[in-house]
Amino acid sequence: MANKRQKLENIKDKFHTGLFEEASIREIEKSFKESKPYLHCKIDTLVTDQLLRNVRQEILENISFTLKETDIYKVNQTGDLANLDGLSKKELKMLASVFELRNAIYSSEFRDFISSVTDCGPLSGSKMDMSINSYQEGCHLLNHDDVIGTRRVSYILYLTDPDQPWKREEGGALELYPVIEKGTPATEPTVMIPPQWNQFVMFTVQPGHSFHSVEEVVSSRNRLSISGWFHIPQEGEVGYRVPSQEESDAAKSSLEQLIEEQDTSENFQKYTVENQEEEEIVGLTEDVLVELAEFMNPHFLDLSIVTQMADKFLDESAVQCKQFLNEATLAKLEEATTALDKEDGVLSGKEGMPAHGTGIRPGWIVQGPPHRSRFMVNTSQDDIFAYLKSKFESESFRLWLQTITQLLPMGYRGQARRFRPGHDYTLATTNTRGQGLLDVTFCMVHAPETWEDGEVGGYECYMAPHDEEEDAAVYKAADEEGALLNLSAGRNELSLVLRDEGIMRFIKYVSAKAKGSRWDIAFEYDLPEGFGGSDDDEEDEEEEEEEEEEE
Repeated sequence: MANKRQKLENIKDKFHTGLFEEASIREIEKSFKESKPYLHCKIDTLVTDQLLRNVRQEILENISFTLKETDIYKVNQTGDLANLDGLSKKELKMLASVFELRNAIYSSEFRDFISSVTDCGPLSGSKMDMSINSYQEGCHLLNHDDVIGTRRVSYILYLTDPDQPWKREEGGALELYPVIEKGTPATEPTVMIPPQWNQFVMFTVQPGHSFHSVEEVVSSRNRLSISGWFHIPQEGEVGYRVPSQEESDAAKSSLEQLIEEQDTSENFQKYTVENQEEEEIVGLTEDVLVELAEFMNPHFLDLSIVTQMADKFLDESAVQCKQFLNEATLAKLEEATTALDKEDGVLSGKEGMPAHGTGIRPGWIVQGPPHRSRFMVNTSQDDIFAYLKSKFESESFRLWLQTITQLLPMGYRGQARRFRPGHDYTLATTNTRGQGLLDVTFCMVHAPETWEDGEVGGYECYMAPHDEEEDAAVYKAADEEGALLNLSAGRNELSLVLRDEGIMRFIKYVSAKAKGSRWDIAFEYDLPEGFGGSDDDEEDEEEEEEEEEEE
């Protein structure tokens, strides 16, 4: 008993005075139970100041970070601190305080404290899940619910500069989202928690409810933190039980759920022209060319240019048209986009995060849900965006697409969109329809030279399907195997891409430092059955051809 009491006192010495006292526990428990939009709380001071200062110094002097970037985040990160046990004595001495802090956080005493204030039941003492994150300028983490495997409680311990308090306008706040219904978060957060030195934030991992994000850091300072998860008891530990099938299904990662829940419905607006057969289409007649010339650059109506584009599309399944709109139409679009960006204060790329709700006005609404995507959609019937959308739906444009792709679209669905700096993106989604889609996207940005290298985001990325053993949340850089095509945001550019079954696609989060919004007219065209199916279908066709040749 004396040894146990001594051990408890040793653990208490690592934490802020009074944390384990009954009054403190009851106050934190009350805050947790009454919290919205879901169960969470923050402890303003978690550990002793000197211990955390030593931890911060060891991190900055002795630990190297790896920049990790996917469709959902950009962050500098270390490996799992559970691996500290495998370090040599010399290496461990350099991280003695980090090791001390890790052991204190995963001690039975602190786990019992967490269990008590959250009422989450017993927590695993064998499964440690903890890393150090350095969010520097441009780093962010988009909306997700943290549901993977046996995670039970998520936590963050902030190690920002203790002598220069973090300012709200520097970004980096933890954002918590309410849900419209289970599994569907609202488009905007209702709770924002700016980082503070030695602050500890935790919440229970709740499938379909615990949606959160980390706001982009917009200062040159380092938002340093330690984050991780407490897990439910593992096999052989007190409190372990075999999970039910329902619990196993709930433990699937958000990404796995999204892949399974892809929109495969046939919600395309069908073309109503009677002659749907490809051989009966008359092509680019004079009347068609006249109608297209109302908004298109005449260069792309020149039949010799169209032929070159058709050859390129046949070889590469993709083609880009620069300077796509004619001068008169482009001038109207530039006037409209410039006016809206100026009115919302996002044209200059100035420091600071635009407020949530920026850009909402008659004719523009925010579309989500943000664990899939967030951007603005034009709902007007009589502006330049509605005009261009109608042209993309027209029979004349359909015939132009057919001439270039040699594929006759059977239907369409599309939107005029705005991706606001500091807010908007689409996460990777997979074509699961069983056949190909024709993606046609017109893009418009200001200061296009500032978008070319992708540093401010806004680019469109097409990815090959992931290997089963690969982390599906991670995409590979353009110069590595995996990314099939990267299209940087440009001014007055149209892209045509044939997206086969299984191909993933996303538009990278637009950074707050972007000089204006990414505007686009984005359409998907339904293709005749049999185009762009799975590799299995192609292999079956090849085998059939080989068998026929042998016969």
